[in-house]
Amino acid sequence: MRKYITQLFSESGQASFGRTGSFFGLVLGGGWVSYLVWTTHHLPDLQGLTIFISTLYGLSKTGETLQRVIGKKD
Repeated sequence: MRKYITQLFSESGQASFGRTGSFFGLVLGGGWVSYLVWTTHHLPDLQGLTIFISTLYGLSKTGETLQRVIGKKD
């Protein structure tokens, strides 16, 4: 279990904000959606939440890719 958590919050041994931010966004979003479903008994539109969570990870990966292209990261 400890190895899994370590891999969840790091990528190749380096901390990854995109992965960590996506995880926390997913947890908070899941709680928010659960609250809305509990109070309204209807599933809300999830497009905005999906875009928010995936954008955090996508921006992080884009930055890493650009660093590798220009040669600042191995």
